[in-house]
Amino acid sequence: MTQETIPFPLSAQRGNAAIYVLIVVALFAALSMIVARQNDNSESGGLSEEKLEIIANQVIAYPYQVKQAIEMMTLSGADASDLEFMLPGEAGFNAGSNINKVFHPEGGGLILARLPEETIDQTSTDPEAGWYLGRFNNVAWTPTADTEIVLVAHQISQGVCQSINKKINGSESIPAMTDTIPNVLIDDSRHGGTNVAEFDATICPDCENIPSICVSNGGQYGFYSIILSR
Repeated sequence: MTQETIPFPLSAQRGNAAIYVLIVVALFAALSMIVARQNDNSESGGLSEEKLEIIANQVIAYPYQVKQAIEMMTLSGADASDLEFMLPGEAGFNAGSNINKVFHPEGGGLILARLPEETIDQTSTDPEAGWYLGRFNNVAWTPTADTEIVLVAHQISQGVCQSINKKINGSESIPAMTDTIPNVLIDDSRHGGTNVAEFDATICPDCENIPSICVSNGGQYGFYSIILSR
């Protein structure tokens, strides 16, 4: 006797097909929402407030680490005027005495941090975006005419800059400088410009007596922190 195949009820087949269609529609809708959100983020070029806050905290925290390393060196007898800021790989890094070299393991042992990629908004390679530490000129509102040790996060984004300032002084306002950030805040051995004679209120009126803040000039943004004022 031949066994007959009992066909699956047509209504059940239609029901299963309808379920599959609904699943596909739901998946397509979810995918569309994800793509739309990604497009919104890419078009605005912005980061979420939470992400900006995390990055701002990271940038603001690094100067404390640098300050601790410099203070340990000066407490151990190193004179601030003798500190050297050459980086690993540069000529002379391992030559002679290393005790005054901030980035040498036998000196300050400091490791120069890297800026998070999403922090960077690089518009020039003179110098490239990143952290810069050095003793470059005098800041007018410090106790003496001696040169200061200053740390700078150069070429960060406007959003990060605003978030930093909001955390520091409660306002997203960014003080504007009349000269470039490298000429004012970075040692001229690191760039092709020439350092100003003095960082004073004529260059940045809203910076006077402020030890750390994010500033702007010509579409570039940088966060400076006076590590050691003299």
